[in-house]
Parts: sequence; structure tokens; C-alpha cells
Amino acid sequence: MKRRNIFVLIVLAILIIAGIGWVSTIKHTMITYEVKPQGPPPVDVKWDPVYIFSKQGYEPGLVSTSTGTMYYTAHKNLDDKTSWDYLASWFFVSTDNGNTWKSPTDPMPLGKKWQHYLGDEGDIGVDGQDRAYFVDTYLLDNHLHVWDDKGVWAYSEHIQKSGGMDDRPWISAQGNGILHYLGNNGQVVNGGRYWYYRSTNGGRTWEKSIPVPGNGWALVDAERDGKHAYIIDESDVDVPADILIYRTDDEGATWNFDSPIKIAHRDGPGRAFPVVSAGPNGTVFAFWNDASNGTTNGTKLFIGWSVDYGMTWNYTNITPFAGFFDYPTLNVGADGSLGVTFYASDDLPISSKSEWYIMGGIQRNAIQDPVHMNFSRADPHPVYVGSDLHALHDLMECAIGPDGYLNVAYQYYVGPANGHSDLYFVRGTLPQNATI
Repeated sequence: MKRRNIFVLIVLAILIIAGIGWVSTIKHTMITYEVKPQGPPPVDVKWDPVYIFSKQGYEPGLVSTSTGTMYYTAHKNLDDKTSWDYLASWFFVSTDNGNTWKSPTDPMPLGKKWQHYLGDEGDIGVDGQDRAYFVDTYLLDNHLHVWDDKGVWAYSEHIQKSGGMDDRPWISAQGNGILHYLGNNGQVVNGGRYWYYRSTNGGRTWEKSIPVPGNGWALVDAERDGKHAYIIDESDVDVPADILIYRTDDEGATWNFDSPIKIAHRDGPGRAFPVVSAGPNGTVFAFWNDASNGTTNGTKLFIGWSVDYGMTWNYTNITPFAGFFDYPTLNVGADGSLGVTFYASDDLPISSKSEWYIMGGIQRNAIQDPVHMNFSRADPHPVYVGSDLHALHDLMECAIGPDGYLNVAYQYYVGPANGHSDLYFVRGTLPQNATI
């Protein structure tokens, strides 16, 4: 009897141990599936030394032409007007891969016209001819400045294009002077927070505006050498919402504003703008985050992609680790490479001691493996330490250049005034033999 009992106990112990192992395997598999995408280990990005502008500003934006000329803009520090060199928003040009930057002044005297319009924040688009269009605003007025490639000033227009105070203008360009402009009224006005405007002559005149339905933040992007353009929009702000795409296949002559395409549903509030970037051969990428209880548990990053000009979509969670990810943005290069950047802190819950870093990743074959990103710190030093979620403001941008480098515009918070940040730039690339 004792032997039988011992035998039974041994069998039970084996079953229990096996069961524990089986449960452990299931849990491990679930964790692996949810947060560790399968595939070869990612190749690290090699980051160059940072460039310091020695200018005070925030919300930096960045674009690159097909020849590698880069344009950089940022909001001025409104708390210290003595730090301004000129009235317009900061605007810098680089023709040497970001090694040096300057504000354009030639040809004289017309080349300085852009400096004399008072500005807060701006946006830059590049068309298929490598002309750069810089729209600047001081809330009640908008002005457009145009440069030929290599930063040669062409002309400026001073016109009002939004239905109210334009809190954040967006502009995208394609073809030969086709411009798409979103004016942000800050609240719903006659059906939409954002109003869409189109120009077919490089911004010299604009067609009648159309409201983008709803109260969500929005952003526009266009194929430089194609006829498709896209507006990404969240159906509402600071609440669970749908991530929507409006599209055009005739350079903005017609839009599907009555029938948007749903990419995904966001379970909680977002942080900053959802982002869209048009790639080659019908590829389109979207990027957004979910900030549900973010200061305690961290935020989540989601990427969507389409291979049929935005008609149908897949999406996935690309959150790399537990952390608070702020102001995520992406850009698709002409070769289909994908660059992703954001500010991040893994010091949870967020506190006065939380360190924030600028992070980025590159993927050369993004449409084949869009979740296998190689995120790393683009700058080894923290850009902010603290718990103020507005210290880094509302925007930063990146751009994939023709050389395959990921170029990043970002800021360091200095304080104590809200607008006192310093402007920075950094770029990184993958080894030539890297396949991802």
C-alpha cells in the first residue's frame, strides 16, 4: 500500500511538474508573440555626431529633396524675442548632408522678403520638381515662401487661407506645383476642425476650401511623382477613436470626404498627431499611439501599411519596450525605406526623475517586415528630465534622404520658460550590407 501511495505521489508530482512546464511554455509563447516579433536580430543604426543650431525654438520639422537638400523649420521661443534673428519661423537649409545649416538670404534684395513676415510655426513640402514650399503662420495670417532646389529663393505669397486662427498649418506637394494645405482652426468650424485647400500653380492662388469632417487631429502627405495624396485623421481627440484615411487619386481634384477608410480603432486617447507618409508603388504608412494610462503603464505604438494606394490596410503594435513614447513620426524614402523616430522614457511611472531620449530606427524592406524595427538612441544624452509631458511640445520630424540616411530634427528642453528649448539635428544609417 505504501509503495502504491508513493507511486501515485510520484505520478502526481510528474504531472504537476509537466503541467507547470506546459503552462510556462504557453505564457512564454504568448509573451513572445505579443511583444517580440520573429525574424533575424535587427541591425543597429550607426548615428553620426549631433548638430547643435544654437537657436531657441521648438516643434522642429524637416524634409529632404531627391538631391539631398534639406530644409528645417521650427517655432520661435515666444518667451524671449531677443533670441530671434528675424521675424519668420526658423528656416534653415543644408546642402552638405546636415554638416552645416544656414538661413537663406540670396538673391538680394528679394531673398530676404521671407524674413519680414511675423511667424510662429510652419511646415514644408517638396514637389516632384524639388521645389520647397514653406508655409508660415502667426495665427491670423499665413504666408508661403518657395525655393528652387539647393535653397534658391523663388517667390513669396502673403495670403489668409484658413477659416480662423491657423494653429498649425500643414502642407504637402507633388508633381509640378500641386499643393495640398490643411488649415487648423483649433475647433470644429462649419463641419471640421481642419479645412483643406488646393493649389495647382505653386500656391499663387488657391481653390475654395473644404472641411475635413470631425474634431480629430489630421495631417496630409502626397506622392511627389504620382497623383495620390492622403489625409490621416483621428475621429476625435483625447478619447477612443478611429484612425481614418481620406484619399485622392487625381492630385486632390476629388476626395472621399463622405466615405473615409478606417485603418484601425484606437482604444484610448492619443498623443499628438497621427502621421501618414506616401511611399513608392502604392505603398502608404500610418503611425499613431495609444496613451491609455500612459504615465503609469506607458504608451503603445501602432503602425499601419497599405500596398494599394490606401484602399486596404494592415496594422500592428510595434511597441519596443515598456515606456512613454511621445510625438512619434515616420517617413518613407523613395526606395521604400522606412524611418521611425520618437521621444521616449522607460522610467515608469513618469516622475521628476524620468529621463527622455530621442530614438530612431530604419528598415530598408519595410513593406516585407514592417514590425522588425531596430530602435536605438539617436543621441546618447537625455533631451529632457522630468514629468512635464509638454516640455518637448507637440511635434518633431524625420526624413529619409536619397543616400538612405535617416535625418532627424529634434529639441532639448532647457526651461524654465515653456518655449525655451534648443534645436538639434542628427542622422544615422544602416551598414551597406544590411538587408533590413
